[in-house]
Amino acid sequence: MGNVNMFTLTDEQVKKIIKWRETHECSLRTDEHGIPGESYAGAIGGATTYKFTPTGLGTFVNVECGCGAELDVSDVDEW
Repeated sequence: MGNVNMFTLTDEQVKKIIKWRETHECSLRTDEHGIPGESYAGAIGGATTYKFTPTGLGTFVNVECGCGAELDVSDVDEW
């Protein structure tokens, strides 16, 4: 099966992401489909993309909303 990489988020990163998803200016946010305040990206979801970029120093972690907004939650204090 080859090499398998697993990436994890700290509790603090998860809290930042949840707060950001609920508060950033998002053109996809609508109360028409589903949960009020949630971003709507179609029937199968996919409104949030998590990007993990491993480097020699540590792993960069960015979260991207379907509207194009991005949040950097890299934990550089742990490098």
